[in-house]
Amino acid sequence: MALQDVEELDRYISIGRIAHLDSYVGEIFKGSYSNEYAQLLELHKRHGGRVAIFRNHAKVYCGFGERFDFVIESSANINTNPRTEQTVITIDTGLARFYKEFFDGIVSFERNFDDWKPRPVREEARST
Repeated sequence: MALQDVEELDRYISIGRIAHLDSYVGEIFKGSYSNEYAQLLELHKRHGGRVAIFRNHAKVYCGFGERFDFVIESSANINTNPRTEQTVITIDTGLARFYKEFFDGIVSFERNFDDWKPRPVREEARST
């Protein structure tokens, strides 16, 4: 992840494209990407959510929207990547909730967000 990737996430939150973000990164992230890690911490301190560090090689993104819920499963890291990667986008509430519940249960190696609580997913019906 490059600084410009963190800046883009920050911009998406600021303009409302992303309503809530939690970030889950591998154990090498803090040491290998210290500037990006510091900026990601700042982003979450300003906007909410958390950064969780754990033994992680997953590339999973899940979201809950007004019209649909989704999961993105990819071989790519979150970054500006010029390589060809494998990515699957699935619109499925059950799968999105499955991943959310799993990641909500992660206990981070770093203790920066010990007061964090999982954010509930809205239950109201979505229009299609």
